[in-house]
Amino acid sequence: MNEEQRLSRVERRKRELELEQAEAERQHKDNDSHDQGEDSPVESENRTEESEHPFLTQDERHSPNQSQQGKNQQGRDRKKTVRTPKPKWRLPLGKGSKRKREARDQKAHSAEAKRREPRRDTPPPREQPPKEKRKRRGWKGKAALLLLLVTVIVGYMATNPFTFLVMGSDARVGESLSGSRTDSLQLIEFVPRSRTVQNVSIPRDTYTAIPCEPDREGDKITHAFAYGGATCTVGAVEGLTEASVDGQIVITFETFMELIDTVGGVNVTATHSFSEKGFNQTYEYTEGVSYSMDGDMALAYARHRKSDTDGARSSRQTEVMTAVADKLASPSGWTKIPATYRFMKDEMGLEMNPLQMASVGLTMLLRPDVNKMQVEGQDAYINNVYYYQPNEESVQAIRDALDLTLWGTVR
Repeated sequence: MNEEQRLSRVERRKRELELEQAEAERQHKDNDSHDQGEDSPVESENRTEESEHPFLTQDERHSPNQSQQGKNQQGRDRKKTVRTPKPKWRLPLGKGSKRKREARDQKAHSAEAKRREPRRDTPPPREQPPKEKRKRRGWKGKAALLLLLVTVIVGYMATNPFTFLVMGSDARVGESLSGSRTDSLQLIEFVPRSRTVQNVSIPRDTYTAIPCEPDREGDKITHAFAYGGATCTVGAVEGLTEASVDGQIVITFETFMELIDTVGGVNVTATHSFSEKGFNQTYEYTEGVSYSMDGDMALAYARHRKSDTDGARSSRQTEVMTAVADKLASPSGWTKIPATYRFMKDEMGLEMNPLQMASVGLTMLLRPDVNKMQVEGQDAYINNVYYYQPNEESVQAIRDALDLTLWGTVR
């Protein structure tokens, strides 16, 4: 776009007038013969156009020379100045669009002022507690939630079924466990959620496979401890009952008496009438009578087997161990739990973690139903050696009874 196109209509007209006047002056100089008092047709026409031009001011009409000089000066100044690029052309807003925009802005401003203005019927805002207090309360809530979660997990794990093997060694006071045999075997399964205890008594002469005697088809289960200790005995019991043993303990005569004395004695109601000699004296027991027993009296009661069977002796041993659990579960025995646990772990080879102990304690605290079972069988002689041959039906019934779910139902 050239310079003339940038000028407005008035400026173009002024430019034309300037060019015409310059042309007239040049012709006036060339024609000296013309009369000075007469006006040339060009000048007359110019004056006529200037007087009649609607866009010229009063000063421009009367002083065309000054106007021409000013225009020439403006033209020179315009040439000297640096032209800055004009903004992009935009379509001007019409009057209707402008009114709509003003109305929209006014409506937005009134809505904003109304929103900021507090309502009279709205109660004043409550003061917010300091940020530090909110942070502490948040941490307390998280800690409480974490503690609740841990409690639920521990409670769930503590209520899982737990199978425990009690091995009673026949080692006398002062004798070593090495080479001794198990005088009694009791497999106990605790199911806290159903308040059930499965107690299986295994006679010492029961004929079964022994893991540490691979060359023999079977042997007395009592020999497993003599040949391979507690590990071999656990394997023999698991093979016979098809149950998984979770914990174990080995009890001797000496540790049995010390355990009873550690818990402060037990209360046992005799289930059979007999007399038995202890280390200190001979004790008389009458069926149905409750006795407060110390270690020596409890051992004499548990080891008697002259007037009845091995099964009855195992039942009496279970009665004594149940009395120990009841004593520890009572409020008066809570303080003795740490010392009892240390003694059983150090002196009796106890293998039981705190969750398993919680499972046992919780089960006994709920006063469970104890299902007493015994491996049934008949006497047999193999190679002129006495054995107790178990019945397959009895063994299968015990396997089914021990195969329980979390809720004490048979799988």
